[in-house]
Amino acid sequence: MNIKDISTLYAYNRWANRRALGSVRPLDYNEFTRDLGTSHGSVRGTLVHTMWAEWVWLRRWHGESPKRIFDEGDFADLAAVAAYWRGLEDERQGFIARLTDERLDESITYENVKSERWTYTLGHMMQHVVNHSTYHRGQIVTLLRQLGHVPRKTDFLEFFDDPDESETSL
Repeated sequence: MNIKDISTLYAYNRWANRRALGSVRPLDYNEFTRDLGTSHGSVRGTLVHTMWAEWVWLRRWHGESPKRIFDEGDFADLAAVAAYWRGLEDERQGFIARLTDERLDESITYENVKSERWTYTLGHMMQHVVNHSTYHRGQIVTLLRQLGHVPRKTDFLEFFDDPDESETSL
């Protein structure tokens, strides 16, 4: 793993998150918050969980071990989710801009929300976050289809065909 690969993965992740948020935009409040029996209940719950995971891992990369879990009720609507996520992505971009290849090989120990201690290299943690977000974006696709909406594609190779974020900004 090197900086070029990580930068590409996180450019993809940002692009895919914005496309997913754009796919959610047509939902009304009831569709956005309806519990559809998935891991995190609703579209909002799944988005907030994914955003929280991206937030908690960034905190861990800074040497912190937060115990707080985001409550989906703290994000009234899609605009609130999108605004928070933009700030998170901007902070993460600053972190990535300061990375070195050597830093990616360093081990970081943290405590999860259950106070269990884990140690991984920063590079593996960073790969994990993109994989985790991809998994939950897949759940969003299913939820949108259950609600009768057509989601936009967020496949990794699609990113290389259309990496322009301007059309997907919220």
